[in-house]
Amino acid sequence: MTTNQSLGTNDLSDGEGRTASPIQRALRALELLSADPLTAAELARELDVNRSTALRLLGELVATGYVARNEATKRYTIVPAKFYGLIQAPETDWSQIIDPVLASIRDETGDATMLAVPAKDTMVYLAFFPTRHVVAVSEQLGTIRPMHCSALGKAYLSALDPESLDTHLARLSYAGGTEHAAKGPIELRRRVEESREVRYAIDRDETFDGVRCVAVPVRIRGSLIGAAGISGPSSRLTDARIPQLGQYLAKCMSDL
Repeated sequence: MTTNQSLGTNDLSDGEGRTASPIQRALRALELLSADPLTAAELARELDVNRSTALRLLGELVATGYVARNEATKRYTIVPAKFYGLIQAPETDWSQIIDPVLASIRDETGDATMLAVPAKDTMVYLAFFPTRHVVAVSEQLGTIRPMHCSALGKAYLSALDPESLDTHLARLSYAGGTEHAAKGPIELRRRVEESREVRYAIDRDETFDGVRCVAVPVRIRGSLIGAAGISGPSSRLTDARIPQLGQYLAKCMSDL
């Protein structure tokens, strides 16, 4: 009997003439996305399936947290931290450690909080606690932000050793962001150094006009995993309030 869950006629072969199973197809998709971010159409061509099949597969991978979609480029990429978690002992599960802290910060400040991890030129939300306010920024689990202009990216970069920082600054594309975003490695290095000095990074309308974020690096048991942030409209994250939020966030994350 045929159902509307059919995977399409152009299915992958497993190399022995048999049709690839959904699991084989999903694993191949993850392999491809780990090499380069792809659109649904590009992934469909690589898998030799129709676009609707690729979209359905990507939707499932996004829903389970293994893949995230960049709304600006429409490309999908893997979420590295999701895979790191597979090789960690249960007692080192990040969510058990950081989620209660992020929730507490959100409750204390009223603004959205998040944990993001690096994925090539971007930072991907691995945890997100929405604001208590009516006026909110459109964000969710799996949201992607450019590393060069987001507070999350600059906070992560500020925690790298000199050699790793040089590598990142040279590799970034500096695509995306507003007119306020850093346009190249010299300007970004200056902002990263400023973030390191005050122990928190700031996005002042650099990713989106009217949206601000303050972020700090996150280390769990000594290992750098990404950055945590507080975000909201510029009307709430004012110049006067940002230092208070940055210092409070840095203190909370230093206790992990």
